[in-house]
Amino acid sequence: MEYLKDWLKTILYMNVLLLVCDSFIRNTKYESYLRFFSGFLMMLCLVKPFIDFAGAGQYMDASYILNQLKNEWQIIEQSEDLKKMKKDIQEEYDQTIQKQVTELAASFFIEVTKVRVRWKPEGDAIRSLKVEGRESGEEGKTPQIHDFREALMEVYNLEASNIDITVKD
Repeated sequence: MEYLKDWLKTILYMNVLLLVCDSFIRNTKYESYLRFFSGFLMMLCLVKPFIDFAGAGQYMDASYILNQLKNEWQIIEQSEDLKKMKKDIQEEYDQTIQKQVTELAASFFIEVTKVRVRWKPEGDAIRSLKVEGRESGEEGKTPQIHDFREALMEVYNLEASNIDITVKD
């Protein structure tokens, strides 16, 4: 029941966000792009329960976030008014990625204490991740650092050399 409430909240929030964006971009050359993108986002929100049920949620979320960031950077670069918002948007993406990494680490018995995301100069892709953590409190469970690194490589499309994981006892 809680999942259903969260799903409906997500759809509601997405509608509000898209309406606000629509009011800012109305009667501009980007209006058709926003309508296409917003339609895609709404379809994604509507089918999210099926994606979660299939178990592909965590991989799709990361890919979606990175693609959304790349699209937003392109729009920002073309608009002087939106360039001022770039830092705030970057921080939001950092926080979202930190949350994803923390949740993923928990499945490998690692409790994350700090995540640092470094972006490529263009700002549209992750250059490297630095994760600091400690062993989770679960008794008899050892951190699976190698498997965690491989999962991060797959989720964020990074090389092993671009992922630094430090786990303390």
